[in-house]
Amino acid sequence: MKLWVKKLFVATVAALTLGMYVPSIDLEVNADVDNKDIEESKETLDRSRIVHTPTEPEQYPSSIVTSKEELVEQAMERTLEKIGPRTIKPIEREVTYEVLPQIETVMHAIVDKYDPDQSFRLSLIEHKTPGYGEKIFDVYDEKNEKIVAKFHVRRDNKPLDGYFFNFHYHLEDDDFDHHYPIAEVCYGKNTPPKWMS
Repeated sequence: MKLWVKKLFVATVAALTLGMYVPSIDLEVNADVDNKDIEESKETLDRSRIVHTPTEPEQYPSSIVTSKEELVEQAMERTLEKIGPRTIKPIEREVTYEVLPQIETVMHAIVDKYDPDQSFRLSLIEHKTPGYGEKIFDVYDEKNEKIVAKFHVRRDNKPLDGYFFNFHYHLEDDDFDHHYPIAEVCYGKNTPPKWMS
């Protein structure tokens, strides 16, 4: 089918439906071209041999990643994912200098307590709670098959002060009853956007 006929058809359908439906136009560039050249190049690729050069040992990172470092890095990533790019703009400095260092300290303490030999038995469980849910992630002990810590962020609306984000965590020692504060960050008087994850 000629290109101008396709375009005319799309314009007619769009005009008749008042723009409610616009059909997709598939511009098949090689529709009228013989596919012989394409098939030949495919055959030569199939017959060719691909050689991979081995990487030198110097290219690998020299530092060994421990389970503690990995868990802390994942925890910080999950926290930033939860906040989201729109929400973090006005509070980026506070999150960077107050919240993330505190989460790092708490995660180090949790790993030292529940996985002192760093045998990779702790992992993070991410909770997808978009909207107003406060869960960020849980720390899970794979050996004992139980959650040992829960990290949350709650929105508080203080009438005269505005919105605050209350970062805290719970431990399984007291059946997750007590709130252990991490940091409280002032967002401002405007309503913050919903959480990303």
